[in-house]
Amino acid sequence: MAFKLNLKNPQLREPLIIIAVGVAGIVLWYYSVYTQKNQICAKLKTELAGKQKELNNILALKPQLNRLEGEIAVAQHKLDSLKSIFPDQKEVPKMIREITGVARASGIFTTKFNPRPDVEQEYYIENRYDLSAVGGYHDLARFFSFLANMPLIINLGNVSIKTNPRIEESKKTSEEHGSPISTITASFTMTTFSSKK
Repeated sequence: MAFKLNLKNPQLREPLIIIAVGVAGIVLWYYSVYTQKNQICAKLKTELAGKQKELNNILALKPQLNRLEGEIAVAQHKLDSLKSIFPDQKEVPKMIREITGVARASGIFTTKFNPRPDVEQEYYIENRYDLSAVGGYHDLARFFSFLANMPLIINLGNVSIKTNPRIEESKKTSEEHGSPISTITASFTMTTFSSKK
């Protein structure tokens, strides 16, 4: 028994047309919408895989980041320490404050603090100052000790220590006010160093 398809029969033709249109619609939807969405989905999955790989690399490097941050902190501390010894630039007001504080702490009085012209060397600059001070012999030694223990590198040159020509006047002042006797005067050149830019 052979089955004959009669397309002229309206009862058969209309459902077949509806089925054909439905199949054609599904095929068009598949190729126009589903395939496009599928491609976008595949692209997003590829991007996600790349981002996940990047994240895994970052997470693998995170322990090194903590170690590097520690190394940077240590290096910054060393740099700050070196800058206190060897500053970037000459700081005359700061130097005057520090020398005045050191002089007071040691019991001497600075009578002169004159900055001199800087001397440029190949890798650094010498900052020079002429200083004069009056006080007791041991006070001057304490002053030099304070200078030696400052974080800044300081060289002293052309040191001249003499008896104070106003020692009698200093004795009178000491008797009247109870202040220490200034027995000596000292003059010297103080040299500090700063980096060359």
